[in-house]
Amino acid sequence: MTALSNTADASHLIQILRHPDEEVIRAAEAELDTSTLEVVGARALNIGLIDCHKLSQECLIKAFEGLEPRPVIVPFETIPESNTEAGIGLDLIVYYSHSNDSAERTIVGDVTLIRQVFKTAPVIVLSDAEDAEHPNTIRSALKNGAQGFIPTRTTGIPITFAAIRFIVAGGVFAPLDLLLTKRSDRVIETAHQSRLTPRQLAVLNHLQQGKANKIIAHELGMSESTVKVHVRNIMRKTGATNRTEAAFKAQKLWGNGGMANMMSAGAY
Repeated sequence: MTALSNTADASHLIQILRHPDEEVIRAAEAELDTSTLEVVGARALNIGLIDCHKLSQECLIKAFEGLEPRPVIVPFETIPESNTEAGIGLDLIVYYSHSNDSAERTIVGDVTLIRQVFKTAPVIVLSDAEDAEHPNTIRSALKNGAQGFIPTRTTGIPITFAAIRFIVAGGVFAPLDLLLTKRSDRVIETAHQSRLTPRQLAVLNHLQQGKANKIIAHELGMSESTVKVHVRNIMRKTGATNRTEAAFKAQKLWGNGGMANMMSAGAY
């Protein structure tokens, strides 16, 4: 998962995606580092959550309690319902789309409606549809007003939190590894050939929980400089450009089972 710098807007992201030159992309990428984004801001955010599924809505509300300062969540089941609260000053809109039928068209239409009502609040799209990992769906959502797109099939809570913090700070968040197919395929092939050592796996486990280097060092009984070396090696082996992307790609490439097998085999 890759975030663009907070100077980039959605139109700039779309331009880069139309011309996926690797050097241009690397120049635009920023360090989305969960260790430096431990606090959303000086005050609690007011987050509008649009989700038609009761269970996932309640789970997200519970998960959002992990953000500091704890945000105020205003839940809605539908977009029309959220329209009645347009004047309450929401800082962020999280829209969870569960649609599998014509997902791209549905998401684009819904983002457009949300943007018409909430003209200034950033919009983050969560989607568990298969099309959520299709480049056209992500491009279209960003082009039509979303500041973030997160496929929930492959993204966990720590990375989602990091994305929220980054977007609130003015950034644009998108899974570029899904968009740049050729580059992604090349990275996957390389990563499958590069196994992690047990110590790297231990660091990765803490990394995926969004912990800072200092905390990882304390809990694993190693120096902070050693942790940084392990993080760099994990990034190199996964083809990632920042910590958050490394955590995302490791989960996607190897999964919990694959990482457990490496640990039990004592891979070096």
